[in-house]
Amino acid sequence: MSDLYTLGAFLAAIVVLVLLIARFKVHPVATLFIVVVTLSLVLGIGGEGTIELVTTGFGNTLANVGLLVIFGCVLGKMLELSGAALKITETALRMFAEKRVPWAIALASVVLGIPLIADTAVVMLIPIVSALAYRTGISMMKLGPILYIGAYVMTSVVPPGPGPLASASLLDVSMGEAILYGLVVGLPGVFAATLYLSRIKTYVAPKPEFVEHLASGSETVPGGTGTGAAGPGAAGTGTGSAGTGSAADGTPGVGLFGSLVPILAPILLIVIAALAAPVLPEGSPVTSVILFVGEPTIALFLACLLALPLFRGRWHDKATLNDLFESGLRIAAMPMALTGVGGALATVIRDTGVAENIAAGIENAGLSPIIIPFLVAAAVCTITGSNILGVMTSAAIMQPLLPELDLAPLAVYLACATGAQIMKHANSSGFWVTTTLSNMTVGQGIRSIGVASAISGVTGFAVLYAMTTLGVI
Repeated sequence: MSDLYTLGAFLAAIVVLVLLIARFKVHPVATLFIVVVTLSLVLGIGGEGTIELVTTGFGNTLANVGLLVIFGCVLGKMLELSGAALKITETALRMFAEKRVPWAIALASVVLGIPLIADTAVVMLIPIVSALAYRTGISMMKLGPILYIGAYVMTSVVPPGPGPLASASLLDVSMGEAILYGLVVGLPGVFAATLYLSRIKTYVAPKPEFVEHLASGSETVPGGTGTGAAGPGAAGTGTGSAGTGSAADGTPGVGLFGSLVPILAPILLIVIAALAAPVLPEGSPVTSVILFVGEPTIALFLACLLALPLFRGRWHDKATLNDLFESGLRIAAMPMALTGVGGALATVIRDTGVAENIAAGIENAGLSPIIIPFLVAAAVCTITGSNILGVMTSAAIMQPLLPELDLAPLAVYLACATGAQIMKHANSSGFWVTTTLSNMTVGQGIRSIGVASAISGVTGFAVLYAMTTLGVI
């Protein structure tokens, strides 16, 4: 079998993958499975060998990442339903003067984007942002996309978001490095995108249903903004009035410290374990404890336990201990399936000689190897509309190429994560959620969300490219 045939089969498989998802709306899991099996058969693995490769790749990948995705999704659901996400947003708004409201929203969005999917953050908080737009006269074409973009970038680059979590596991990048360097490339992207959005001149009023109660001056939240009927209850958090700081059942609302602990604790445990492992005496009790609690699966499970006090007297109810966990499992199902089939794709690529052919083609073209995962992720995200699929799929494609391209796994991970931000448009659920709830037209959504997502991805990749050039990574 010639090298040209092998490379052509692989490129055709990628084209079919994108077409089935984007054009024919086939579910990504089914599409990946079809492509993996077909590619394996076309490359001569045979029926029995194909089944063995697919099941082995799927099983090995889920063994590494399955529980991580589950606990990450459960944690996000707990922060949403407990009111912790709302508390973080309110606090950020209090910290900034009125003219700095866009940056307050960006800060809250960044924090919430670590455990929450960006679409969820928008649905939860758009009533508050709309009230702010009404009170301050700031365009929703600025504030709505800013609310989205911070969480969107974090969901793309920092575990425990399902995309970066799976990507880091596929590429064998430590979670400590993924978190630290994900923030290094992600935060400049959020800053650049927010700077662009804050300079948009077009005025878009908030949706009337979010602000009609403000015209009669019915309720206010801390900092002089309104929530009332369009407040958190309308977003489905079940936390009651943000203005009173109390839950619907009359118990005190969650505090800022308690809201931040489940988010920051696993990050700190993972980072401490990563930094301490090389310097602590091997085999000592202290080292064993630090490495145990800093293991990502354990750290995320501990974070779920730390989130239980946010539910106050309801923490031991069936709705909290059982139903909420099942809600997180439903969210985790698709990322887990995608990751498993992506692992099968990586196994096929590695075992059929595709990796060597692609590496040789890149070398002959004179391209910098680091650009390849960035472009692959950008293409998948732009065409399919999913940053999660973009970062997962590109990582699965690039994982077998690591030895041939002579790239550090961390560099490839960051290239996939930054490329997977480009770009949001009309084929994305996040684009439609933010555009419609922000009262924007499709054209305004492209000018704001689409351009901002491209800016964030390119900025993050520029930071990565500088770090690889300087030898930092």
